[in-house]
Amino acid sequence: MKRSRLAWLAALLGAVLLTGCSRYDLYEWLIAEEREEAGLQLAEATLGELSVTYLSRRGPSDARALVMVHGFAANKDNWVRMAAHLPDDYHLVIPDLPGHGDSSVAGPDAYTVEAQAATLIRLLDRLGIEQVDMAGNSMGGGITAYVASRYPDRVRTIALFDPAGSTRYPSELDEALAEGHNPLVVREPGDFDKLMDFVMEQRPFAPWPITSVMEEQAMARQSVNDQIFDAILSSGEQLDLSGILPAIEAPTLIVWGKRDRVLAPENAEVFAAGIEDSTVVLLEGVGHVPMLEVPEKSAQLWHRFLQRHPEP
Repeated sequence: MKRSRLAWLAALLGAVLLTGCSRYDLYEWLIAEEREEAGLQLAEATLGELSVTYLSRRGPSDARALVMVHGFAANKDNWVRMAAHLPDDYHLVIPDLPGHGDSSVAGPDAYTVEAQAATLIRLLDRLGIEQVDMAGNSMGGGITAYVASRYPDRVRTIALFDPAGSTRYPSELDEALAEGHNPLVVREPGDFDKLMDFVMEQRPFAPWPITSVMEEQAMARQSVNDQIFDAILSSGEQLDLSGILPAIEAPTLIVWGKRDRVLAPENAEVFAAGIEDSTVVLLEGVGHVPMLEVPEKSAQLWHRFLQRHPEP
């Protein structure tokens, strides 16, 4: 049985009182506990010069493989709470993209949409997975759409959660970038809290010791995140995927928070118009990261969609 947030808080306070552990220890403990609750284990794959870290949950021998791709400046743990609500008979693979999380830092050429998509295919090859159902959020959504268009034989269905890839309707992020400020990159104390308020309408509970460690980690990655963001912007036509959407044959679920400030929810209609076999779900009171804000709802939407599109 899955533990409640109240149980997590009680356990966290107990750890503080009984062990006197540091906030870094508490951070690592909480991350490990949430992964364990979702049945996820940490693994690593070497792909040439790249080391890719991922979370995995093995299902039955004939389990359907699901891959989840995080967004810019995020990591694999963005999907953990949603993964906890997915049935155990799925085989889950949740990677850190190069330059993110625990995967190795690479050069700018490894951070374009095309290169990130190729890395995911190499990971699937290494794991011996022929065909997957793939979900992606934000940048990861754009990469997922690109994979579906470029490698159609490897993707059965896709689920796009507030995906990047349409520039038709501008957002508050576009306004900030035009003013020379990127709210997605944490540079100094206080920026992380602003970032959370910017990307989420419904912030999940996280005690101060945890968020303080996350802020320090984000500040330490500032230069890498700047490099990755510049590489994405330099992707040119890969930044606007409207031209390749008609090439996507995989049934597609498009989920968008109606309070998204990073990518305007009106862009859902661009994806829906471009992908013939697509379904759109707009979520009231949700921002840019539904899998963190409403993890159970997000898992239910994806699971029901997968049930409507069974394996051959």
